[in-house]
Amino acid sequence: MKPKPIQPGWGRRWTRQSIALFRRAPRLAVLVMVLFSLCNSFVPQPLALNVPATVFLVGLLFSSLRAADRDSGNAWGATWLYFRQTARDLALLARDAFLIMLVLGFLIALFFATYAAATHGIGHVKPEIGYRQLPHWIKSGILQGATMLTLGVFLPGVVPMIFLTMSVGNQPLLHYVTGYNAAVLNMRVTYIVSFAGLLACNLLPSVLRQMPALWFGYLLLCGFAAAFWWFGAWGYLWCREMFEGTEENAKETAKQRSRKHAVVSAGT
Repeated sequence: MKPKPIQPGWGRRWTRQSIALFRRAPRLAVLVMVLFSLCNSFVPQPLALNVPATVFLVGLLFSSLRAADRDSGNAWGATWLYFRQTARDLALLARDAFLIMLVLGFLIALFFATYAAATHGIGHVKPEIGYRQLPHWIKSGILQGATMLTLGVFLPGVVPMIFLTMSVGNQPLLHYVTGYNAAVLNMRVTYIVSFAGLLACNLLPSVLRQMPALWFGYLLLCGFAAAFWWFGAWGYLWCREMFEGTEENAKETAKQRSRKHAVVSAGT
């Protein structure tokens, strides 16, 4: 698939369409946000295990958005169907990305360890005492949530890579190059969404370290979960428009319960 330039008015268009997708399956959207928070707050992600977790959660998000878009009347069942159909390719992508990030993570950790030893920790800002007293699951949820948003939503090239993997199969290098070219082709979207998101994900956890209020921690947890769904929806709409040429949501389908009720009413 070759990326296409995004037409003007994408901000208003994606906002309207994201709201429409949320209204079609609000409980499904909330479930994805809750799973995002639970996974980052209570599931340990040592080494590079946050990479497979990110791949599968973004895959689940895209499956739910595709279901709300194409089969909103059966959104729950369609989400499971789409996710099951793409699970093998997502697992292969998670494996490949894990191995790559494991090597890169080791090299980066080695660099920072050398830098810290050479500078004797100059420039390191210690967190406030109150930060250490915050519940571990809140700190974990915020730090791992920011990392998941960075890797899975805001890092240029990643959202198209996952979208293409779910569409045509696992070819990580080819799909990432295509996604990166798409980000360059639509640089205005990349500047406004990706770079602003990366800045927020790096800045806000640091603010919590210096202003360790419990209410602020809860606010960040909820905000990161909402950002995962909202900007993940923008990523889905961006890829749908860029690779499939579809600028509008499909028509909303009737709820299955409504159709059953109609059959019963017709029979009586």
